Amino acid sequence: MPHKVHERKFGRRTGARRGMLRNLTLSVLRYERVKTTEAKAKEVRLFVDRMINLGKDGSLGARRRALAWLPEPVIVEKVFTDLAIRWPDRRSGYLRLTHLGRRVGDSAPQMLMELVPGPEKPTAEKTDRRRSRSRAAVSRFRDGAPPRKRTSRRPKRTRRPRRR
Repeated sequence: MPHKVHERKFGRRTGARRGMLRNLTLSVLRYERVKTTEAKAKEVRLFVDRMINLGKDGSLGARRRALAWLPEPVIVEKVFTDLAIRWPDRRSGYLRLTHLGRRVGDSAPQMLMELVPGPEKPTAEKTDRRRSRSRAAVSRFRDGAPPRKRTSRRPKRTRRPRRR
């Protein structure tokens, strides 16, 4: 018996549940930020990871599977071109879930789903600054000067003498 292998039912029949999950997956991939309930967010996370991994695969079969799940070819094209190259080293966890509190009407726990930003590529300015700093540090130690003592930026507080 396979334990812990199940999906949330959401009190709906199979067709309505699949339609809701497909549309929510589509919204996350289109807008890259969606607010929904906690249970729906945790369930949609699996489908978003699956679609982006299909985009990374890039084969014709993967594209057909993505078109079978996502109803809009424009979003499938976005997944296969833009989102597939955004995370070259990541295999899952493309979605960040943030708790927002509870909904006013029924007190359902709300979550914000947003796609994780891709890793920053170092620009020429940042690499030049790093190189110049490291070269300065190396030349200072070569000259035989002792390392600088680190001081805090804020001066120490002095206490007033106690009154007796």
